[in-house]
Amino acid sequence: MSMPGETMSKVLDDCNNCSITPLDDNDLLQEILVRLPLKPPSLPHASLVCKRWYNILSHPQFHRRLRQHHGKPPLLGFFKMITGNDFTPILDSIPAKRFAAPKSSRPFDHWDFLDCRHGLAVLIHQVILINQLGREVVVWDPLTGHQRSLCFPSGLHSAERNPSNVWHAAVWCADAEGGHVHGDGFSRPFKVVLICSVHKHTFACLYDSRSGVWGNITSTPTTDNVTLLRSSILIENTVCWLLFGGDILAFDIERQTLGVIEKPADARHTDCYSFQLWQTCDDSCLGLAVMSKIGIQLWKRISALYDVEWVLQHETIQLEGLFPQEMHSDLEMVKMVGYDEDSNSIVLGRLLGSKLLDQKL
Repeated sequence: MSMPGETMSKVLDDCNNCSITPLDDNDLLQEILVRLPLKPPSLPHASLVCKRWYNILSHPQFHRRLRQHHGKPPLLGFFKMITGNDFTPILDSIPAKRFAAPKSSRPFDHWDFLDCRHGLAVLIHQVILINQLGREVVVWDPLTGHQRSLCFPSGLHSAERNPSNVWHAAVWCADAEGGHVHGDGFSRPFKVVLICSVHKHTFACLYDSRSGVWGNITSTPTTDNVTLLRSSILIENTVCWLLFGGDILAFDIERQTLGVIEKPADARHTDCYSFQLWQTCDDSCLGLAVMSKIGIQLWKRISALYDVEWVLQHETIQLEGLFPQEMHSDLEMVKMVGYDEDSNSIVLGRLLGSKLLDQKL
């Protein structure tokens, strides 16, 4: 006995619906994918399964859900800027070679690791070409290993060849959608600001990947060079670097202007490890940590009635309370060596290792 055409279609549709697996349903698939661990290389590998998975994983809505489910990305480790750009993992499950920074392939090549943010890192590659010194800015995705090389801005070509000039840079994702968690770092636009200290002046120039060009060069008088021992810190629309004497170089991203913020008058300078920039949790203000022999003072820059001023926060953080008793005799060897923006933590280093200082800054 035959069935009417309308009834047959309904039966076939019901059978097809019954055969749908969870991986065929986009909503169910997203529920599965959002639970993947954030440890590399889970998301990049999943995006290679098929075009459908890639579209889901790269969609801004998925990244909002990912951020809500997992919270802030974990701190995986550190790049040591003065020891060959080596990566030091925090988690034992991550081998150091997993995030091996670009290395020199020729005897006179040199790489300077300068900054890392939003899944991208920026380095300066120095090369010797026909008895001339040349440099290029390289943006690198540590997860995928992909690189993008940027020629120096034309207005800084003469400074590029001077070996005595001090260069620094910062990189950040220019798309805040999804909390800057995008999987492939080059899947969204990014910006780079290049800094050059020459004699008593410092120059800055902004690159935007959307246009593929450098902006205008701006400059400001400076009494000290920017220190290569510290990466930058991004506070809203301002990128800041430490100068050797403890003052702060500030670049306004929107206005593309450069200026210097003087350190607190009571901040004592002993060496280049005495200062560390940080950001306040409650109102995203610029902060400056100052280390002495007994502890760390935290300063916050706030807007007063007619001016902007530094205000001392909390009591001095005593180093004795951060390390076990058997290490107290070696506290003079402890230095501030870095800062993690995502966890708002200062990194303390000594000869035998590193420690995170997380005091709800």
